[in-house]
Amino acid sequence: MHTQLMLVENKNSKFVQNEFMIKAIIVADGSGLMDNILGALKTCCPHLEIAGFTNGIKSGVAAINKYEPDLVLLDTRLSDGSGFDLVRHFDKPDFKIIFISSSIDYAVKAIKFNAIDYIIKPIDEEELTLAVNKAVEIIRFEESLHQKALGESINNLNKIQRLVLKASDQVHVVNIADIIRIEADSNYSTFHMLDGRQILISKALKEYEESLLEHGFHRIHKSHLFNINKMSHLDKVDGGYVIMVDGSRVPVSSRKKDMLLELFNEMK
Repeated sequence: MHTQLMLVENKNSKFVQNEFMIKAIIVADGSGLMDNILGALKTCCPHLEIAGFTNGIKSGVAAINKYEPDLVLLDTRLSDGSGFDLVRHFDKPDFKIIFISSSIDYAVKAIKFNAIDYIIKPIDEEELTLAVNKAVEIIRFEESLHQKALGESINNLNKIQRLVLKASDQVHVVNIADIIRIEADSNYSTFHMLDGRQILISKALKEYEESLLEHGFHRIHKSHLFNINKMSHLDKVDGGYVIMVDGSRVPVSSRKKDMLLELFNEMK
C-alpha cells in the first residue's frame, strides 16, 4: 500500500464562539480500515475536518508536522511499527489521540499515552462518534481557556520578573518583560531579546508556555510564543502576522488570527 496524504481545504473553519472546525488526521494500516473510518466520520462528525491520512510512522510524523492536527486517530499497528512508536517522536504532543486496535491488549498502554479513547475493531460508528465528540469537547474547552487568558493579557500590563536561561556555555538572567518572542526549532528555543540578543536554549517551547502565560506570552503558531506587551500591530495580509516592536514578524495560525481580531474588536 502506498502512503497517501490528502489536504482538505475548508474555508469555513473559523473561530466563532468556540464552534471552530476540529482538524484531524488518520494514521492507520489498511485501505479497508481507512475507508471505514472515513465513512463513519463523514456521516457522524461534520464538525471534523480530515486534513490528511497515511499508514506509517515516518509518513504519520510528517503529516502531523505538516497539518498540525488537533486530533489524531491512530492505529496501534502500522506498516512500519506501532502507533505508540509514532507518539514517542513527540516530546509533548500538542494533539489529542484516539487509538484504534484489533485487540484490547494495548488499552492500558494507551491510557499511559493520555489517549482520549480506545476503540476495538471492527469500528462501531456510535462508539467512534462518542469518542470523537469527547475529544472535540476537550479541545474546545482548552481553546476557550486560552482565549480567556489571551483576553486578560490584552487588558493587563506585564509584571516585571526575572527568568534564568541556561545556555550551553552561559547562564542568562533576564527580565521577562525584555523577551520579545521565543521561537522553536525542534527541541531548542531561541529567545529574542529587546536588546537584540538571541539566546539559544536546549529546551522545547512547550517547557515555557505554561509558566509564561500569566506574563502575556501566547502561542499563536506551533513554533512561536510572543509577548503581547511587545506587539506593535497585527498584519492581516498573507495569512496573518503579528509585528513585534523590533520589526520581526510572527506568523499567526488561521484560528488564532480570528480569535485575536475578535478580542481586539471587543476592547473598549
